[in-house]
Amino acid sequence: MLGGARLGDHRMKALVPLDGSELALSVLTNVRRLAELAPGLEVHLLTVLDPKAVHGRTDTVPGELTTTIPGSKISSVLSPAPRVVESHGEALERVHLEANEALQQVADRDLSGVATSCAVVFSSNPAEAIVEQANEWAADLIIMATHGRSGITHLLAGSVTEAVIKNAGKPVLVNCPKPD
Repeated sequence: MLGGARLGDHRMKALVPLDGSELALSVLTNVRRLAELAPGLEVHLLTVLDPKAVHGRTDTVPGELTTTIPGSKISSVLSPAPRVVESHGEALERVHLEANEALQQVADRDLSGVATSCAVVFSSNPAEAIVEQANEWAADLIIMATHGRSGITHLLAGSVTEAVIKNAGKPVLVNCPKPD
């Protein structure tokens, strides 16, 4: 059925990867339009976080530290020493919760009335994680943004969107930025 999200007993499912950027969030206009054209559409919002980019929080030891050079009367004041107040595991948990809350806010604000679920996964390869999530969730379609890089920037940075298109094995609707 072209005008609805049902194909027999199958409900159309769209995976929407978001990284929190304005560019990524710009796809929500198209997701909303698709939901209007295809009532019953199920949307799965996804954020992929690189675990290597998550660091525990540090704090400083209160007060000043002084050091004296042995055998001399010279001393110096050192800056307060940083100390870890959150382990990497705790930081991962915190960031996971924050990202999930952000996705839920996006769903509530931009996709109210649309069946929406949210997921946050950790991976150093976002394209691979997006494809895996699309397959696990049995998505019919992936809707995502591209930065539209070209030339040397594209060669150096690559394209998550391009890798998803090449490996998804399903339709990928790409939202491109407006030219300046």
